[in-house]
Amino acid sequence: MSSIKKIIFLLIGLISASLLGIVMLELIFGSWLTEDKWKEANSINIIRDRQLTYSVKHIYGEEMKTVSYSRDEFGLRGGCKDPKDITILTLGGSTTDQRLTSDGKTYQDVLQALLREEMGGDICISNAGVDGHSTFGHLASFDKWFPLIPRLKPKYFLLYIGINDAGFVSKPISVFDTYKRSTESSLLSTLREKSALYQLLKKSRDIFLSLNSNNAYAEHSSRPPFESEYTAQSLSADAFSQVEKNSKAFQQRLIGILGEISNRDATPICVSQPHLAVSNRNGKTLGLPNMFYFEEKSYNGLDYEFSINSLNATMKKLCIQADGFYIDIAAKSFERGDYYDVVHMNSNGTLRLGKYLFEEFKTKGIIKDIKRSYDEPVKP
Repeated sequence: MSSIKKIIFLLIGLISASLLGIVMLELIFGSWLTEDKWKEANSINIIRDRQLTYSVKHIYGEEMKTVSYSRDEFGLRGGCKDPKDITILTLGGSTTDQRLTSDGKTYQDVLQALLREEMGGDICISNAGVDGHSTFGHLASFDKWFPLIPRLKPKYFLLYIGINDAGFVSKPISVFDTYKRSTESSLLSTLREKSALYQLLKKSRDIFLSLNSNNAYAEHSSRPPFESEYTAQSLSADAFSQVEKNSKAFQQRLIGILGEISNRDATPICVSQPHLAVSNRNGKTLGLPNMFYFEEKSYNGLDYEFSINSLNATMKKLCIQADGFYIDIAAKSFERGDYYDVVHMNSNGTLRLGKYLFEEFKTKGIIKDIKRSYDEPVKP
């Protein structure tokens, strides 16, 4: 046999052995032979059992080069060791997730520490924020994620929502509220859901991206806007009609969320969100141009402010009707230095936010309500 034939046969043997090995590993570690109960949760981008280090030098400079970000086996962030110990579960998008804020410094951590000091107990706040989720994703979480968490029965759901719904959301946001793209083939969808190799590559990618400051999360900018960038002076022509339509759709999804909370014998705490989409200059409010796009049309910061204010009004009305609480954090005073971009806060901002929430918990009687709930017998 010639040397060329030997090499060909050797390559064929190596390729065959490699393919057989991959098949065996997939059958052992993949979900081809058994049903993965977390498949549906994975479809809405729930990250579980992950410890990542994100580079944040582009935000903090030499003062802080990296932050630690972790999720437990159930996909929750925070120090609650057992789901049954969770008193408050926070729900929201990236501003709740706080991917570029280190463990121990999120607004949940700040609020939890202050509540423990005030109440002298082991109150525990857990973070169920998911980067990019709108109310479509929040609603799906009650169906696809929370039922998989054993002994999960928080007394309160803190809804820090609306920031991703204000941009005229008419359907689940692709790759955020739902991982599957509208153009994704059924074969790729099946591989993503069942393949162990795919999950390994995904975890490796997350670790790699977490170490690269330019790719940690592409939608997060590296700085807040400059004053000179606020150039929009008026609402878009169709802003009123779009905001009205968007608010009605948001209302229906929020009703669904509040219904899920009620079904769990829990109380909603709804919170509005501040942002830097607009700026007040010499008594005039100006907005950022191109704040968001909807149906291939650009909308400015004034449109965004008008939209989120409408959502907040809806949230206030419905949450109070649901025997819950409403906290208008958007009306509080934040500084430009509290943000690292238009909507996301740095550690200075999360510290201020946690303190504001604590003061509102005292003012609105939420702390008294928490104490009272601990004294009540646990419902079976």
